Amino acid sequence: MAAILPGFLWVFALLWALGICAICLVNGALRKKDDHRQVETVQWSVIAMQIVSMFMCCAPYGIYKLLYDQIQGAARHVYAMLGIPSAVVLGVFFVAELVLMYLQANRAQRDIIDDVLTKRHHAK
Repeated sequence: MAAILPGFLWVFALLWALGICAICLVNGALRKKDDHRQVETVQWSVIAMQIVSMFMCCAPYGIYKLLYDQIQGAARHVYAMLGIPSAVVLGVFFVAELVLMYLQANRAQRDIIDDVLTKRHHAK
């Protein structure tokens, strides 16, 4: 059981990061300017999920260090060989979360400004 726990946590952290990216994409992070649907601001729950994601991305490596003595043979070798590449993959997806959240927030801000200006223009 100890041998698969870091790998399981790594996969879970990756799926969590992919979920956050998917939420931002669905909410309009990459919508084109000619798409006139309203983009929602980034929800506080997504921001909280992103903070949790930071800890989840670190957890597999901390658990590996804690369970190092219990992990034997081939599993230890696999974790040692894949340590840096797996950290790079999680890092890329962690940064992708931040970028997509920024893009969604930026697009939502523009939509809000457009709505305010449109209402002000029609009020005259």
